[in-house]
Amino acid sequence: MRAAGHATRERILTAARAEFARHGVAGARINRIAADAHASKDRLYAYFPGKTELYAAVTEQWATETTTSTALRAEDLPGYAGRLFDHFVAHPDDARLQAWADLEALDPRVEAVLRRATMSKLEEVRRGQRDGLVTADFTPAALLRMLTDLTRTAATHAVQARKSDGAVERQRSAVILAVRRLVAP
Repeated sequence: MRAAGHATRERILTAARAEFARHGVAGARINRIAADAHASKDRLYAYFPGKTELYAAVTEQWATETTTSTALRAEDLPGYAGRLFDHFVAHPDDARLQAWADLEALDPRVEAVLRRATMSKLEEVRRGQRDGLVTADFTPAALLRMLTDLTRTAATHAVQARKSDGAVERQRSAVILAVRRLVAP
């Protein structure tokens, strides 16, 4: 792909990410994405055959970035929650995209992207359970969902309360403490 084509594709992904974060899949509009990307609908469709494929590409992008920047290790689930909290505070659209993914019925292609993104995390939780580092009271999937939901919700509230001095750090500390207690064997 030529540099100009790559730049157009990236503008489309950036505009789509913001649109999907604001409106979810059902509410997102290709016209708005194309306009925000300074691209024609025809150009958008040259890169992505439809809204589902575009959403799958956006999901792959944010899920990969989130997974890479937060590095879940079984020995340090509270630290993972702190990194995830920091990521969601720095990238509130990712918190909204995660929430939309939980709320909306997903196309199997998008589900496959999310499954790939969580596979290594689930294996780490399983390893922690086998090694006695993490409670076995929950399935790995249930525990990962609780950690993600707790962290995302707290980060979203912290972003909304930024004007309050120390609010973000207090929320982050509370998340880490809660996760420490939740995962203890």
